[in-house]
Amino acid sequence: MIRRLPIPLAVLLALILILVIPVQAHVPVSADNNHDLSTALSIEHPQKSYAIYGNLHDAGGAAYYELRMQPGDRLVLSLMNNGYGKPAPDMIVMGPEIPLVQAAISPTVTIPNGYGAILIPGHQPLRAEYEPFSPGVISEVANYSQEITSAGTWYVAVVSPADETQYSLAVGYREEFSPLEWAIVPVSLIETHLREGPFILEILAPLIAVVILGFILIGRRVQRQGKKPGIAFWMASVAGLLYLGGAAMTFVQMLHAVNITGYTPGIIITLLFVLVPAILGLSALRIARQLGPWTRRHRIYLLIIGITGLIFWAGMVLGPVLAVIAALVPDR
Repeated sequence: MIRRLPIPLAVLLALILILVIPVQAHVPVSADNNHDLSTALSIEHPQKSYAIYGNLHDAGGAAYYELRMQPGDRLVLSLMNNGYGKPAPDMIVMGPEIPLVQAAISPTVTIPNGYGAILIPGHQPLRAEYEPFSPGVISEVANYSQEITSAGTWYVAVVSPADETQYSLAVGYREEFSPLEWAIVPVSLIETHLREGPFILEILAPLIAVVILGFILIGRRVQRQGKKPGIAFWMASVAGLLYLGGAAMTFVQMLHAVNITGYTPGIIITLLFVLVPAILGLSALRIARQLGPWTRRHRIYLLIIGITGLIFWAGMVLGPVLAVIAALVPDR
């Protein structure tokens, strides 16, 4: 039975996706307590692509970001509001290479001495775009690009048009992830979706439902068989359920986004993040069903399931960790 596991297919899809992701993904970051120029959030390596999520509580309030640029760099900014049709924030770019202005840009924004500033008003786009990796809705309201000719510090201020404005600021153009950044993306995405409005239980409902139902079914099967499985069995079982639950959660988020944006080719990428974790989760559960001593092949498959799960953001990080541990610990 174990020979029929479609793990090689999942590994192949992982390799294909690795070639696609670097031109489309952003490192998610959260921003807080940066509502003054003196507490501006410093963005390290501003050429690297970040997606920064923030919340402005009062109309006219601002959030500040600091970027240290070098000659030859390109400053790339894209401002989005979280939710299509919501109030569009403005973006103010301040830098040593921008001409000084005589009129006040904004009464609530502090501009450093000797700096010029450009106001990019936020405008609602005609239609929202689909983000395949979150999955979610992208609603770009302002953007800016500048070739840097001399070293210096630049600032960006996001200005709220209304109370409780949720936004995201995409910075940079080099799509790069460290292994740790890549691994914790699923956790960061939950916070991202929370900023878009749903309650935590609404987001986690598919995951919770799959895990609870799975535990009930597995418990009944174990009881019928009259055996006492070891810790490795339960680790592999929980990993499989987390994989399946995470896939269900991603699928539901995709349906919510598609309801706003309509169907786009990006859905294919999202479906990979649903299909592969589901395949891996079923494979882990199938291995766990082997209540007798696991063979070396079983354990190798579990290692592959764990590593591939990290690549595909499966199982909320915990699932892949449990799969790897289950592959290493004794049966009992």
